[in-house]
Amino acid sequence: MRNSRTGLAAALVLVCAVASSGCGSAQAPTRYYSLLAEAGQRPSAAPTEKTLSVSVGPVIIPDILKQTRIATSKGDGSYNLSEYHRWSGDVDRDIARALAEHLGRGLGTEQVFVFPWDQAGAPAYRVLADVISMGGNPDGEATLHVRWTVVPRSGTAEPVTRRTDLSEKCPGPDHADWVAAQQRNVGHLAAAIAATILDLHGQGT
Repeated sequence: MRNSRTGLAAALVLVCAVASSGCGSAQAPTRYYSLLAEAGQRPSAAPTEKTLSVSVGPVIIPDILKQTRIATSKGDGSYNLSEYHRWSGDVDRDIARALAEHLGRGLGTEQVFVFPWDQAGAPAYRVLADVISMGGNPDGEATLHVRWTVVPRSGTAEPVTRRTDLSEKCPGPDHADWVAAQQRNVGHLAAAIAATILDLHGQGT
């Protein structure tokens, strides 16, 4: 009887060790993130013409970003997928919304829409983005490489295509720090796009 109880106890210990590396261990909570930073008060940017309207999208992203688990990398072509740090939504839509918010502030207009738009009429400028890569790691830098095009309304000017390569140092070692650095990258990208739109808008006036 004693041997039987001893064997049963040993079996239970083994099951606990295999299942959860120790009975009663707590599972790490899953955290969700967005590239759309909390919107603060709009800066005192001079408003542009009321007719200036911009649409953002579609945004094309690599397949590795088409999932909720956050993918980080060290630039060697390999990725680490986090089980407990995830995106709160589709990354392509998240980038588009973040760009739209930044462009609205930078251009001084509320007429900024995310593709597909259902407003009457075509926007004055369309912004298309192809995310080549979004990587880096929390203990280093957050990188973002994007090829983008500003397409003016037909007949006003020629489309302009540029590539922007960004890198922001992570302020800390956590995924939250990496996301915060990527939010700044998206802000810098939007600033470059806004400058191009203003340049094109000046040529057309």
